[in-house]
Amino acid sequence: MAGVTGAGQRMRPVLVAGLVALGLAGCNTLGLSRSPEGTGEMSNQYVDSGFRGDMLVSRMKPVQIRLPNGWSAAPTGTLHNNADLEAYNLDENMFLVVLGENREAVGSGNIEEQANVYLQILKGGFSQVLANQARTGVERVSSFPAVQYEVRGNVSEQAVAYLHTTIEIGEEYYQVVVWTPDDLWTANADAMRAIVEEFRATQL
Repeated sequence: MAGVTGAGQRMRPVLVAGLVALGLAGCNTLGLSRSPEGTGEMSNQYVDSGFRGDMLVSRMKPVQIRLPNGWSAAPTGTLHNNADLEAYNLDENMFLVVLGENREAVGSGNIEEQANVYLQILKGGFSQVLANQARTGVERVSSFPAVQYEVRGNVSEQAVAYLHTTIEIGEEYYQVVVWTPDDLWTANADAMRAIVEEFRATQL
């Protein structure tokens, strides 16, 4: 079908576009110097399959995310060199990374201020902002304080829609970032919001 073919053709450009913006957010500005441990394809994470489905568990931070149907773990470094978790749904053209860092690494400020910093860094990778950032009503994810924005922009000549969530767990801030081609935002928005809600801590 034409729609499926078109989505497949868009998959690689939107993946690259997402990486351009996330590269700015994760490496160049925030100074995340960690590199994935080991050399295996899944050295930063592993899949724990159980009665409730597949849990993607970080080897680097005490966090995990349940993978809904259609989602699978991405090999280390596919989506971000410093990702604590990375996954994708290739059939639906959706991509997710989780990036965590200690609050001391980002200086003073509360979660609202830090979320805005992350968002401005992400938007710095845009050649054009397609729509004003929109704050969602999400205030907690898995009982932890959260700030969530929808933001859309052109990156590497591709229109991309992002759902960016900052979550505070103890002394750590986590960015949970999901993106899709902008023209699939309406179709994918609910699924993108749903996978963010599957994020949780493995221990306190």
